[in-house]
Amino acid sequence: MLRNFLSGVGVGIANIIPGISGGTILVILGLFDKFMHEIANIFDTKSKFKDKVKSGVFILQVLVGVGVGLVCFAKLLNYLFVHFELQTISLFAGFIILSLPSLKKEEMKNKNINYVYFCIGIILIAALAIFSPGENGNIVSLNELLAKDLNIIYLLSLVLLGAISGATMIFPGISGSMVLLVLGWYHLFKGYVANVTTIDLKIYIPILFIGIGVLIGVIGSAKLVSSLLKKHKDNTMSFIFGLILASAIVIFPTNIKIYTKINILTSIITFILGGLIVVGLDKLKDKKKIR
Repeated sequence: MLRNFLSGVGVGIANIIPGISGGTILVILGLFDKFMHEIANIFDTKSKFKDKVKSGVFILQVLVGVGVGLVCFAKLLNYLFVHFELQTISLFAGFIILSLPSLKKEEMKNKNINYVYFCIGIILIAALAIFSPGENGNIVSLNELLAKDLNIIYLLSLVLLGAISGATMIFPGISGSMVLLVLGWYHLFKGYVANVTTIDLKIYIPILFIGIGVLIGVIGSAKLVSSLLKKHKDNTMSFIFGLILASAIVIFPTNIKIYTKINILTSIITFILGGLIVVGLDKLKDKKKIR
């Protein structure tokens, strides 16, 4: 139980950081296949009720951990984006780029990347970055959240936001936060999570609708991901690599004033740090395999 909860915390932390995949964390912890199996088992008509309950308990333990990880880390990220934006983004870029070799080694073994699907992934992220209205990287304050008009269109948009977050939450190699950042919803999502302790219905109601969307996204993507990886794994992973590489570019701020000498120097350091963390996680995964 504790392991499942702590694994969920790790997934939650990963999913609020643009560039880090919660699904990848599940793979590293050896829980990805089990998580997919348990979700599929709940909706399997041939599965016994007792087994469905067991699967539900396991999934609940992980999801509670995810929620704790999201809430506890959101405030820290809020601070980092305000005071060290370029350095923080560079840290994420280090995570993204240095994760590619280990992901290819793990998922594709000695097979070559299908560059058609790889390019499609790059084009998709580029298109989202170009045509998305976005938030232009602006932090969403508590006062702005409280001023939101909770009409039906806005609430349905939050369900969609949650569904995207949930769908990408367990997809290895794809960062839900990165997708939300490209779509211009990341800071809105993080704003609600960071202010979950604020006692106000204008915070709790949106979080409820986001939560409904997350549940829909997790369930839907679990079935889709399992099918794609079983039937078209190489093409799917090639597409994912394209997404990852493009995401390492589009998450950088477009404001050239932020690129001072000191910011560039410290950003190079945080980029290297992000890469070292990924390499460290990869070595940890290899040690687990040996054992």
